[in-house]
Amino acid sequence: MQRDWQQMLQATIPLSAAMQVGIVYGADGRVELTAPLAPNVNDKGTGFGGSLATLATLAGWVEVRRQLDGIAPDVQADIVIQRGETSYLHPVTAAFSAQVDALDADELGRFAKLFIRRGVARMPVAVQVLCGGVKCAEFRGEYVASRLV
Repeated sequence: MQRDWQQMLQATIPLSAAMQVGIVYGADGRVELTAPLAPNVNDKGTGFGGSLATLATLAGWVEVRRQLDGIAPDVQADIVIQRGETSYLHPVTAAFSAQVDALDADELGRFAKLFIRRGVARMPVAVQVLCGGVKCAEFRGEYVASRLV
């Protein structure tokens, strides 16, 4: 199932529209989220930390939803972030993007098995926030998917 992620995010998470979040589709099906600097700037003229963390959080959410679409395409589920931590490495001085690291195959297998069997599962996700090819932030989050009844 190929979703229109940008439309979905803007319809369900209005902040993504205010941030002007864009989507780049990869050949492998993964998506990269992008954002311009102007609506995400802080008082120093660099990327606002909250915008970086939000873009990374959204990228992780999209990846978990994408994985669920492959595991159980006809099942409705809620996905929430249970915890997340962002480390800021360099200032963002231009447009930036969030790319999810490849998921661990064992973790993904456990996630799929638990979701199918119990209707609830957790998935750890790591995301890099990039600006001009430089990693400016790292995000680690844990998402919970719950089947809707």
